[in-house]
Amino acid sequence: MQNRLLKTYLITVVLLLLAGAAVLVVGYNYLERYEREQERLDQERIANITPTPTHTPIPTLEPEEIVEAKYKYTIEVPEGFTVLGDKVSESEAKEGKKAVLIQTDSPEFEVKIIDEYGYEVDYRSGNTLETKTYNLILPDNFKVTLKEASKTAEDYIVSVEEAEEYKWCYEYADMPKIAAYAFTNALNAPDIEIRDNLDNPVTPLWTDGSFIIREQTVLHEIPSDIITEEEIMEYVKTWSSFMTDDLKPEGFDAYIFTDKKTGKRVPYVKGMDVIGLDYRSRSPRDYGFSVLEKYLLPDSYRYRVLKEYAYGSDIGLTSRHLPDPEFINEKIDNFVMYTDSFFSIDSSFTKILILPSLGYSKRYDTTSVRVYFIKNPDSTGSRKWLMAEMITLSENSETK
Repeated sequence: MQNRLLKTYLITVVLLLLAGAAVLVVGYNYLERYEREQERLDQERIANITPTPTHTPIPTLEPEEIVEAKYKYTIEVPEGFTVLGDKVSESEAKEGKKAVLIQTDSPEFEVKIIDEYGYEVDYRSGNTLETKTYNLILPDNFKVTLKEASKTAEDYIVSVEEAEEYKWCYEYADMPKIAAYAFTNALNAPDIEIRDNLDNPVTPLWTDGSFIIREQTVLHEIPSDIITEEEIMEYVKTWSSFMTDDLKPEGFDAYIFTDKKTGKRVPYVKGMDVIGLDYRSRSPRDYGFSVLEKYLLPDSYRYRVLKEYAYGSDIGLTSRHLPDPEFINEKIDNFVMYTDSFFSIDSSFTKILILPSLGYSKRYDTTSVRVYFIKNPDSTGSRKWLMAEMITLSENSETK
């Protein structure tokens, strides 16, 4: 009986302990939920005062992107210009010009302006910039290079025309033409490099915005494999003798003088005393053109002009003088090779004419000519070179 009561007591104690533990667990869970709820409520109360962002914050922008400038300026520049600065924006070009917006916090601004040829200046607000056009005229076989520009020199060519002095030569050779360049809207003379027909550098010397060269660069010595000075003077003196009716035609032996007293006809011999003799006889009808034409390019412009002179009336008006005039002061210079088969050379000389009508005084005719030679198209011809054209550079006469 006593043992049964003890067992019942122990069971009751165990049950009470288990019930207490359950109460503790429930209480702990309740407290934990309560604390979490209180924490949530506290967060909600804070949120009602300062909202918490629910997205990624926007990064802070640089001041110049969010702060509007106090001053705005607009300048107008040529299309090819570049404007450099902190707050600079350009509009699309219209009619060769474009507007440039400059923003600044200062009532003044400074930017760099670069023209299309690479010339750079510092520009301050209120200043004035002047542009001008630089005109360059050169033979088109001269090479022109712009050092800093984005374009090539050829982009600035405004015309290419035939040179007046070559107008009768273009038919026979690829002669240089004259190219005109216009470098517009320039802040300063463009930085250019020029190389001539011999590939020599040429420094442009601008005068009132222009630099002009029309002639080719020359050589002062003739290449020995082309032609000799003696050969050139043979051509030139043959032409000059023809022009003054001193070129003997083939088969013509001598000029004839007439003795005024006896009427006897006397053949002229160079150096003879001609006082009292009347020089009347002239060369045959072609005045020696049959000799000269062997030096000329057949059917060229100069050939036709000289043939017309030979058979016209002007040659008969030549001042009467003793035959076989003397040539002195012969000079050759300014050789230019245009192609392998075409060149020019300058020749000068003085021809002494003795004039019986003026008491046998001497007339000194000084002439300078430029002769254009072309390679003989007939490879079997007796002469390698023929005269295609001739230009008289200067003439002067003095009687003593």
